[in-house]
Amino acid sequence: MMTTVLISGLGLIGSSIARIIKAGDATVEIIGSDPDDNSAQFLVDHQIIDQRADFAQTAPQADLIILAGPVSVILSQIDELAQLKLKEQVLVTDVGSTKQSIMTEAKRLTHKGVAFLGGHPMAGSHLTGSRNGSIDLFNGSKYFLVTGSQTKQQLRDFEQLLDSANVDWTEITAETHDKLVSELSHLPHVVAATLVNSVADGLAHDPVGLKAAAGGFKSTTRIAALDPKMWTAIMMSNSQVIAQELATFKTALSHFEQAIQDQDEAAIYAAFAKAQRIRKSLDD
Repeated sequence: MMTTVLISGLGLIGSSIARIIKAGDATVEIIGSDPDDNSAQFLVDHQIIDQRADFAQTAPQADLIILAGPVSVILSQIDELAQLKLKEQVLVTDVGSTKQSIMTEAKRLTHKGVAFLGGHPMAGSHLTGSRNGSIDLFNGSKYFLVTGSQTKQQLRDFEQLLDSANVDWTEITAETHDKLVSELSHLPHVVAATLVNSVADGLAHDPVGLKAAAGGFKSTTRIAALDPKMWTAIMMSNSQVIAQELATFKTALSHFEQAIQDQDEAAIYAAFAKAQRIRKSLDD
């Protein structure tokens, strides 16, 4: 039974998971750990978590440990957990957006007999912090699971604990996950950030400049407003796959550029029409 849960990292994702667990079973004791005292205290004050505590001191008491910080922090905390005496039936899981590096590091735990389950909810927001967490954040989204050394019962208990999240649990390999998210999440973020920086540089001396940005530009670049620390960690942890996707994207962009230079109306129309068809299908 997962009666004591430790969540490390109380930002948007971690605080949302706390809300989801409390909504499903208010008797579960949730202990939060976060370097931001204000985030932790906000959740205590609003009875979303039961107490705040030091990660290393509290981990041995937990039945479930959820690592919800940036990927770089998750990796260091796995190393930290490997040096602690944890409960015999504890399950450790994470929400990191890259999985190969995390699952490799998690062998330090599994070799000691500690169960580890890789996880990644495919949901988020341009808003950040514990105050913006929501019980509905993952609603209808896929929650990827990279199964490791956990038992079938631990997997069932974990999914039951987050039942009110209303997610589509999807088991996947770490390699397949990292390629998929590099295409659907990591590449778009690089593109959005580069577009914002490029346009800002180009309009630097324009008296109106980015103040004229309307819905299209804002919608296209919304994700560029996300935490740079978190996204730097993601780039570092999945660099090879992201670099490969960027190379493929640059080739496609060059083809589009050539079509514009050649005034190839048919090729330009075909590219827009294909994109329109695919994008509309995502809302079906």
